[in-house]
Amino acid sequence: MYPQIKRYTIQYEHDTEGNKIPDRVWGYKLTEQTIQARHQYRQAMTRGREPKEDLPSHLRAYPRRPDLEPPKLQYGLAFTTEQLLDCAEHYELPLVDLPLEKCNFRVRDALCEVDSLLSGACNMILRITAPVDVDNEWMVPLYDNYNWWSERLVPEEEEEVVTLIRRALKIDMPLRWYYDASPS
Repeated sequence: MYPQIKRYTIQYEHDTEGNKIPDRVWGYKLTEQTIQARHQYRQAMTRGREPKEDLPSHLRAYPRRPDLEPPKLQYGLAFTTEQLLDCAEHYELPLVDLPLEKCNFRVRDALCEVDSLLSGACNMILRITAPVDVDNEWMVPLYDNYNWWSERLVPEEEEEVVTLIRRALKIDMPLRWYYDASPS
């Protein structure tokens, strides 16, 4: 699909006895080489689809112009898996207890629990999704470029919702438009 993108092999760090070092995000701690290769891979995959502060008009879908079909972008706050797990731990959300090899199930459980927590706190339906971004794996979108004209909150409500989300996930980044990484 992207011939210029170099794939990489995941390698784990080992302790002095040769055992993999546990890590709550990846199951086992990644080597610095793997982290750098992953970062380069993500940079190549996102090239040309970087987050945007403002959405150009050619990327907006308009209800009266169904012939325009721009790629889907979502407006919201992005965060890491580490922030997700910190939030679940801080609010003492019940997560499945599984071996490190199955840490992805624990992350999925945290996604559901945090999504429910935020939806309840904000008194609205929120759905955590995956953005196209180098540094963040997740985001809480408020609306997208296909429903911005009907779903956008009034400024006071948006400020309150954004404050709650920022506080829960300890996000200090601004709201941005992110390309949607979810399969259509």
